[in-house]
Amino acid sequence: MTALTSRRHPGAFLLSLALHLLLATLIVTRFEIPPAPKSPPRPAIIEAVATDAAELERSRRVVEHRRQQKIREQQTAEARQRELEAAARQRDREQTEREALAAAEEVARQAAIKSLALQRQRDSERRETEADRRREAAAQVRHDAKARAEAEARQRSEQAAKEKAEAELKRRLEEDSERKAELAARQRAEAESRRKSGQKAAEARREAEARRHAELEAGKAARAKAKAEEAARLKAEARREAEAKAPREAEDAERKEALAATQAREQVQREAAEAAAEKSAQAWVNRYFRPKVERAWIKPASASAGMSCKIQVRLRMDGRASSVDAACAGGDAAFERSAEAAVRKAAPFPMPPDPAIAAQLLGQTVSFRFNPD
Repeated sequence: MTALTSRRHPGAFLLSLALHLLLATLIVTRFEIPPAPKSPPRPAIIEAVATDAAELERSRRVVEHRRQQKIREQQTAEARQRELEAAARQRDREQTEREALAAAEEVARQAAIKSLALQRQRDSERRETEADRRREAAAQVRHDAKARAEAEARQRSEQAAKEKAEAELKRRLEEDSERKAELAARQRAEAESRRKSGQKAAEARREAEARRHAELEAGKAARAKAKAEEAARLKAEARREAEAKAPREAEDAERKEALAATQAREQVQREAAEAAAEKSAQAWVNRYFRPKVERAWIKPASASAGMSCKIQVRLRMDGRASSVDAACAGGDAAFERSAEAAVRKAAPFPMPPDPAIAAQLLGQTVSFRFNPD
C-alpha cells in the first residue's frame, strides 16, 4: 500500500497493519514455544492454529479485495483527473478562441476607426478644396463683373467720344456747306455782274461749275447726315441692348454673390466645428495623455524642481507614437530623453469616443506641456 493510499484510507491501513502484526506474533510464538517432546500435540492447539490460518486467509482476502478496490478507486480518480485535465484544456482552448475573437474584433474596430479617420481627413481635404474653388469662383465672378462694368464704362466713353466726333464733323460739314453756299452766292453775284458787263458765257460756265460744286457738296452733306443718323440709330440700339442686359447681369451677379456668401458662411461654420473639435482634442490630450506620461516618467539624476518641456507626438492610427520630440526650456538633454522615453512607454494612448475629435488626433501631431512637478 502506497503512502498516498494510507493517507486517503487510514482505517484500511491500520487494519492491514494489525493483521500483519498478528501474523508476525503468531509466527514468532509458534517458533519460540517448543512443543513437549514426548507429549503428542493437543487437539486444541492444532485447532487454534487452523483457526489462525483461516483468519489470516480471510484477512489476506480482505486486504487483497481492499487493495483491488483501492486500485479501482485510484484508476477512477486518475480517469476523473484526466477528464478534469481534458475539461481544463477545453476551457483553455475556448478561452484562447475567445481571446483571438476579441483580438480580431479589436483589430477590426481599430481598422474601422482608422478608416473613419482617413475618410474624415479626405472629406476635410475635399471640403478645403471645394472652399478654395468656391472662393476662387466668387473672386472670378467679382472680377468678371468688375471687368464687364469697366468694359461697359469704356464702351460708353468711346461711344460718347465717337458721338462727339461725329457731331463735330457734322458741325464742320454744315459750316463748310454754309461757306460754300455763300461762295456760290458770291460767285452767282459775280457771274451776274459779269453777265451784265458782257461776260455772259464765262459767267454761265462758272455758274455751271458752281452748281456742280454745290451739288457735290450737297451730296457730301447728305451722305454725312445719313451717316450721322445711322450712327445715332446704332447708338440707340446699343443703349437699349445694354439697358436690357444690365438687369440680367446684375441679377446674375447678385445670385452668384449670394451663393458665394452662403458657401462662405458654411465654410465658416465648418471651420468653427473643426476648431471646436481641435479644442476638445487638446483638452482630451491634457486630461488623458499627460497624466499617463507623467506616471510612466522615470526621473533622471539631472532633473530639478520646476523643469518642464513641450512634447510633440505624432500618433499612428493604433494610438501609438510614430515620432516624439521633447524641447526643454533649459536645454537639459537627459530630461528631454526621459520625457520622450515616458511618452513611448505610456503609448498606446486612449482615443476619445467622438470620431470628429479622434480624427484630430489619429495620424496627427499633438502637443502638450510636460511638467512632472
